[in-house]
Amino acid sequence: MPSMFHLHVHTENDIANWKTWDDETLCTFLHEYIHFLQDISTVMGLYNIYVLGECLAEVVNRVYQTKDGEITVPIKLVPGTNNVYNNSMVNEEVAGTFNLPEGVDEDNLVITGKANVTPNIQNLNGEKIDLSKIQVSYQGGGDFMLGNYHISESMAYIGEEIMYGGVSGVVQPSPNYPYDVVRQLANFYSPKLSNNLPFLFSLCDLSLTFSHAGKALIHFFDQYIKDGCPTNWRAYIVDVISRTKASAVNGVSTYSKALNDIKDLAIISLDKRFKGFNYEDIRRWYYNIINRIIDCRLQNPLFMVDFIQAGELKTNLRFEQLLKYIGTPVLTNDYHHTYFTDKVHGCHLKKRRAQFLQAAGSITYALLDAEFPCDLRYQCKAEGRCIDRNCVRAPWKHARMITPCPYGNLWYGWKLRRKTLIW
Repeated sequence: MPSMFHLHVHTENDIANWKTWDDETLCTFLHEYIHFLQDISTVMGLYNIYVLGECLAEVVNRVYQTKDGEITVPIKLVPGTNNVYNNSMVNEEVAGTFNLPEGVDEDNLVITGKANVTPNIQNLNGEKIDLSKIQVSYQGGGDFMLGNYHISESMAYIGEEIMYGGVSGVVQPSPNYPYDVVRQLANFYSPKLSNNLPFLFSLCDLSLTFSHAGKALIHFFDQYIKDGCPTNWRAYIVDVISRTKASAVNGVSTYSKALNDIKDLAIISLDKRFKGFNYEDIRRWYYNIINRIIDCRLQNPLFMVDFIQAGELKTNLRFEQLLKYIGTPVLTNDYHHTYFTDKVHGCHLKKRRAQFLQAAGSITYALLDAEFPCDLRYQCKAEGRCIDRNCVRAPWKHARMITPCPYGNLWYGWKLRRKTLIW
């Protein structure tokens, strides 16, 4: 439901034929595709799907309680009413600091030492949640809270460097914040660690499979120093997983059960939004790709780094396998042309149907943030579809067109018709 079902590639090249792209475009695509895999195969991504789905259900139920007419957005979650607010707050806390204060030079930010971990156990509706603060200081006297945001972005950038770093001029310089945060931080624990990019990439990936990725990463850094530099880092990662207990929804469970528990919650959350026979193809698609990628991770915890180390995309056999069994979300380029891999093994889904998932994310952000009108509007314009003021204020009016608008169809199907948005 979030933007994981839409991947924008900043290029004017033909979006439908990735093998004709130049290396720089492929490198950009790789970065975003890593995020797509993070979204559907890690605790960070699956919990995000779950939380956003529950938030959407909460605000839609509140809209139902209003009379027909105008809805003023954003609709704010109310603290203390139920677990929806708590889950959303937890999700924000473990994400870490997104924006640094105005005037901080993010391009050249320099971290000044190891992270400082401050225990912070919160009691939320009788459940103890670990929201430890992972504080990282940088030159100039400032600090930020390390979290999912920095780890996922650093991991994607490291992935670029592993796959395309040997090709001159392909990997474009990126701001140190957030893209170089993990590597700079790792250097204070061990220069050997910060220089071993495949190992560092894998530690980022492993950390994102825990509910508090920032705390997990620092724990792995500390453990690395305690154990010394492993002679076989791949075996070390597998051993860490075998020895690790992961906090799951119903207490403490194994790593595999924790992943399966959050996967099931994410799918149930999606199912609530796509009930009924008319969404059966959509349900089959996301059920298959999420279950397949989780099975892939559990069978081979190093599948991500294996993919990254298998060569450039045009000749990468592991990427070919991912396209066959997982596919892609809806792809767009700078012309807003669209493409979707509709022949994923065992679950065909047409592009216009895949855009229903993208539209669901747009409704979530429209109601909660009031900053994201329909994510499909530029795509529709590029395809010559109807674009008017109803797209923003009364999208349900587009639901009964000959070729239904996914955004308008969901507004209508979720019984949000006769509701006009006031921004």
